[in-house]
Amino acid sequence: MSGFYLTGSMAVDTVEDAFDLVGSRLQPGVRRVPDGEPGNRANWVLTQADHFLRNPTLDVVEGVARTRAGTAVAFPSFDYHTFAADSYGRFAEARDRGVLAADSRFLVSIPTPFNAVNSFVEFDSRVAVALAYEQQLERSVAAITQAIPANDLAIQWDLPTELATVEGWFPNPYPGPEAIYAATARLAGWIDDDVELTFHLCYGDSKFGASPFMGDPPDAAAAARGGRHILPKDTGAIVAVANGLSRHVTRRIDAIHAATVATWTKYAHWQPLSTLALEPTTEVFLGLLHAEDGADGARKRAALAARFLPEFGVSTECGLGRHFPEQLAAVLGAWNELAAERVSAPTGV
Repeated sequence: MSGFYLTGSMAVDTVEDAFDLVGSRLQPGVRRVPDGEPGNRANWVLTQADHFLRNPTLDVVEGVARTRAGTAVAFPSFDYHTFAADSYGRFAEARDRGVLAADSRFLVSIPTPFNAVNSFVEFDSRVAVALAYEQQLERSVAAITQAIPANDLAIQWDLPTELATVEGWFPNPYPGPEAIYAATARLAGWIDDDVELTFHLCYGDSKFGASPFMGDPPDAAAAARGGRHILPKDTGAIVAVANGLSRHVTRRIDAIHAATVATWTKYAHWQPLSTLALEPTTEVFLGLLHAEDGADGARKRAALAARFLPEFGVSTECGLGRHFPEQLAAVLGAWNELAAERVSAPTGV
């Protein structure tokens, strides 16, 4: 397995802790390094709640925002660039001190507008509100690219709502899946060619408890158990979204990370990977590493995936921030075991 991918969040208290963890436990192997999204940012797109629920240009009814007749939707400045610029300075210091490998790039992960509106906006208003949100988000991304040298930067777009919608778990406010890919491609078009562009195709985390991406618990027993309540049947939706992005994104896609499920244990679960139609320069990382079965489980899933995809890297299904301490320790130990094997087999699986 060639390399390890981090999607953004890590179970750490500070940005410095994130860089120390990557440098001491995950390198070599990790080249794109996030800041761990500590503190409130661990809540991912929920940090954007006030932009919708306290927005004077939107009506809010029972905790859901919607457009107001005769009023243009507008958003205040976002702060993705503020955090990115501050963390980049600490990243550069850590790299200069040798804490991080010399070839490390700083990774900034950002939920797409579709993810934001899906969380806070009523269905019929989502497309219009997403377009207004997109305008302000473009300014924040531009500020990121101005603050961080292009050859030090990777920008990741988070696509759980896109993936769940293509699965059919959410109704689609757009005319069809191609419109979803086209909307995502607009965001990709903001990124300079010298900046690396990656996409995170996510189903949430199956051990993190129920979430909108996992379906509602079917009964009280399932609710008490936690975990995923809707399982994707195979890699088909991952391939559909990845190929859709490849069709619509006009610039280079450097990497795609795809969450996968621990219970995909048959060839049929992985067979759709044979129709993946990405450019040869696009790296693929599969979320094969799960805390419950560690390196052994990752090897078994990798052997199945390798029947249909000749080369790929490995990751967890979602961020390391979705791990309790004992789960994080298990994942780190499993990666170190896999990385030791990789020294004698640096490419493929």
